Amino acid sequence: MIEFQEVSVKLDNRQILNQISFVLESNENLVILGRSGSGKTVLTKTLLGIYPPSKGRILVDGFDIGNQERKDNQALKEKFAMVFQNAALLDSFTVYQNISLPLFERRYGTEEEIRSRVDQCLEIVGLAETRSLYPAELSGGMKKRIGIARALAYNPQYIIFDEPVSGLDPMTSAEVLYYIAKIAQDRDVTVITVTHNLKDLHKISDKLLFIDNGKLLYYGNLTDIGKTNNSMMREFLDL
Repeated sequence: MIEFQEVSVKLDNRQILNQISFVLESNENLVILGRSGSGKTVLTKTLLGIYPPSKGRILVDGFDIGNQERKDNQALKEKFAMVFQNAALLDSFTVYQNISLPLFERRYGTEEEIRSRVDQCLEIVGLAETRSLYPAELSGGMKKRIGIARALAYNPQYIIFDEPVSGLDPMTSAEVLYYIAKIAQDRDVTVITVTHNLKDLHKISDKLLFIDNGKLLYYGNLTDIGKTNNSMMREFLDL
């Protein structure tokens, strides 16, 4: 469970987030929406412990991420995986090496166990045949899916997708969203997706958080968003 308690964040003396409060239960899936510069990225980076709150608290499974011993903080960080907008693959590493690297860093198991785990994750995203390829040999959509496989590798409790279909054509976007939806529906993990793409949100999310100018305008069930009276949200969502 993730709980934001009146969280505010200042960066360079500028108020970026202003008293954000919400509770996301385990195995609920969240989409974060908002205009460019609304605070979406800062919100996720604050959740990951990159930016400390200037006010308020963030609890993850009951632990205050801003008030833990170093060992506890590392354990909290390992609950999360991030799939970056550009996939962030290492160009000089094969697909297998890119996915296995975090497993070796966390001493996941023997080399044979790691190889088996990498193959399982590649099967999940439909790219079992790519293990020996390099990123330069992959399409943009395939790179995104390899990023998803890497995020799944060490069984995180929370996966954050940062603009997962940015820069992709409609068919490739649909393909990537299919695998995100599959993970959201079939696996014991909480999926948090930051996106501008409004298509098929119901397939990847139970909850919607809408933020604008650092303030929370809406948090609740995705199915109830049509009831909002906020004119800016209605225009953004084409309601």
